[in-house]
Amino acid sequence: MKHLHAIAIVLGFCLHSLTGYTQPGNAPKPPLFNNFPDIINCAEPELDRVFTSNEGQLINLSFSSNFNFAGTVISNVVKYSNLKSAVIKSPAFHNAIFHLSKRINDDNSITYVGVILNQNYFDGYELRKDAAGNYQLIKMETDKVIQDCGLH
Repeated sequence: MKHLHAIAIVLGFCLHSLTGYTQPGNAPKPPLFNNFPDIINCAEPELDRVFTSNEGQLINLSFSSNFNFAGTVISNVVKYSNLKSAVIKSPAFHNAIFHLSKRINDDNSITYVGVILNQNYFDGYELRKDAAGNYQLIKMETDKVIQDCGLH
């Protein structure tokens, strides 16, 4: 009976280790923005320039800290009378996209939201407003923003 108990435990460990080898490997993603700072200041006029561009147009956005995002406007649409949305694709960053939205609030103030990301890379940027009301691109991990929709 003692041998049966020991065999059951060894068999359990074998089965447990086997399932570990059968799961798909998640190779670590390389960083894309490793050579750039964690926080990049953004001027509102530079953000607004996106919405004066046309689909297919090349645009080069110059932000502080020697960070430029150059690419092709692949979408620039008015979703509602108070909401515009644009997407820029940059070959300089392995086809990373910059999705930017502009909302005109009830008091006619403007709010921008956006992200720069490439799902094949570890890092990206999220556009946020700091306590002083200035816009900044804040470095983030793409896997924390992009949900895995694969079936398991």
